[in-house]
Amino acid sequence: MLLKLKNLLFKNQSTRQTITKNIFWLSLSQIASRLIRAAIIIYAARILGAAEYGVFSYALGLAAFFTIFADVGLTQILTRETAQKPEQKSNYFATSMFLKIILLAGTTLLIIFVAPYFSKIEAAKILIPFVALLTIFDGIRELSIAFLRGMERMELEALIIILMNVMITVSGFLILSYVANAKALTLSYAASTGLGAATAIIILRKEFRKIFSSFKKELVRPIIKSALPFALVAFLGAFMLNTDLIMLGWWRSAEEIGFYSAAQKIIQVLYTLPAIIASSIFPTISRFVGQNKHEETKSLTERSITSILMIAVPLALGGVILGKSIITFLYGQEYLPAAPAFQILIITTLIFFPASLITNLVLAYDKQKKMAPFVALGSLGNIAYNALLIPIWGITGAAIATFFAQLTFNGPIWKMMKKINNFQILRHLKKIVVAGLIMAMVSFLLDKLAIHVLINIAVSGITYLLALYFLKEKVIREMIWTLRKTKTSLEGTNN
Repeated sequence: MLLKLKNLLFKNQSTRQTITKNIFWLSLSQIASRLIRAAIIIYAARILGAAEYGVFSYALGLAAFFTIFADVGLTQILTRETAQKPEQKSNYFATSMFLKIILLAGTTLLIIFVAPYFSKIEAAKILIPFVALLTIFDGIRELSIAFLRGMERMELEALIIILMNVMITVSGFLILSYVANAKALTLSYAASTGLGAATAIIILRKEFRKIFSSFKKELVRPIIKSALPFALVAFLGAFMLNTDLIMLGWWRSAEEIGFYSAAQKIIQVLYTLPAIIASSIFPTISRFVGQNKHEETKSLTERSITSILMIAVPLALGGVILGKSIITFLYGQEYLPAAPAFQILIITTLIFFPASLITNLVLAYDKQKKMAPFVALGSLGNIAYNALLIPIWGITGAAIATFFAQLTFNGPIWKMMKKINNFQILRHLKKIVVAGLIMAMVSFLLDKLAIHVLINIAVSGITYLLALYFLKEKVIREMIWTLRKTKTSLEGTNN
């Protein structure tokens, strides 16, 4: 049994088994690490207060914004090329790492000399050096993880991410117990991301040792040529995601940024769910596209998007209904003003979740050039929406701006990809929507009866799954079949 379990979780044996293995490890790493980190985030929000927590969140927002200059699509291209050309994986890794180091050096200079002018919150400016360190460490770690994903070694990625987030949480609690301010917490984040980068280097030490010998000058041009269109897309996309905090800093107080960030942090945790599925299937889809297996690509895309919407529908409905209860439970009454922004932002899961999969499909087909204008339109729209709505409605306006910006650029991209690979989604959603509405009624009733929010979420979730089961939803049946087959296989080996 142990041998069978080892093969299931650590070997790539078939397409279905490999995707299942990838989803398991990415789920473990992303969900577990996010839950671990959520503990320190919630604790910090309560200990620091909305204003000081807003300073910390603003600093992380700056880091996220400037990180886009340190990647320019290298990670996605490395994953794709490693999956499609495994015989050249060391060459692509070495060449990509050289390019990454150059980008990190330039980005560090930007952060030190330009980032201070972005901030009108003086307390955030003293955190700029730590922002630079975060960017350097994250850059090395993310490129290493991209290489591991291309080889479909998500179990090693899980080790890196979980270890880093455990360190963030432990060091955060220790530091805040002695010095409760944004500077101390940011320092612990920087040190912990350094540990994550060091772990990645140790795991890939063989690749790092031959980084000079494996470097191929002739790969620089193809990598840059493939990455630049995606770089523009990534830049504009990241710009759009981080515009809210930066523009809130121009018109609103650190306290309001703290409220918005508290709501946004929950949404960002949820955003990891589609990333797990998208990252798990990306190497497989890249191979299918490279082998011109369009029907297999279409089938996998349909099943994946349906699965991710099966998660997004109850999250959106339940989040709107329980928004105030969730914010109060996690952060306390002080953060209740964050509830309206949270209720709007959680609706974006219906857009963002499938968009994560579509974006990877665009990259697999090497059509990122066609995506750039739509992302540019969404980014410019987000600036305009924020400029119009933040002065009027504050953080609620910023949330509304995010919703419309995502609609602005994801809609055309979806339409574009349907012309390339005509996948069908709406016909698969009927039972999911019905089950979601049944769950929503239960959730609303329990909330009105003042049932504790955790009990409400548990009962509502069970109701949703039971509704899907009795409606004979195909995805649920496939999941049950996979679990039964795995159990039978393991039991057979044990006997």
